[in-house]
Order: sequence, then structure tokens, then C-alpha cells
Amino acid sequence: MKKILYKPMKNKVASIIKILGIGLTELIIDFELDVYSFNSIEWDEEDDKVYLHIFEDDDIDISYDFDDLSEDDQLAIYSLLSSILYN
Repeated sequence: MKKILYKPMKNKVASIIKILGIGLTELIIDFELDVYSFNSIEWDEEDDKVYLHIFEDDDIDISYDFDDLSEDDQLAIYSLLSSILYN
């Protein structure tokens, strides 16, 4: 049931990424959630997934699946991206 409820939020976030990215599928933006501090957010069109990335050092890229976040964190990301888009 979780996937049915939260898929629309993922789709909304993916749409905003596409708009803000102006043709690119990844936004380099630092933001903090309850879990970690992230450095970018990416929409993977092929897998229809949204990933959050943490970049450490020069060679390490840790990915985190948007679907695995709490609904509060998903809403926080949507709110952040929406505020950038509409302001």
C-alpha cells in the first residue's frame, strides 16, 4: 500500500526536477533531512526512480532511494523544490 500512496509524491518531485533541471535529470543542491545531509537529487527516467546522493571525497557517491524515505522527509523535499520553483 505504501507504494500506491507515495508514488504521486515521487512523480511530483520528478516533475519539478525535470522543470528545474531544464533538460537535465539531476539537481546539485545541498539539503538536510532527518536522516542525512544530501548533495543532489536525481530522477532516473529508465527506472522511474528518484535518488538522493551524498558525495564524499572525490570518488564516493552514496545513493538513497526516495521511496525509502519517511513521508515527512518526502514532503520536506517536495516543499523545498516547490519553493525554488514557485519563488
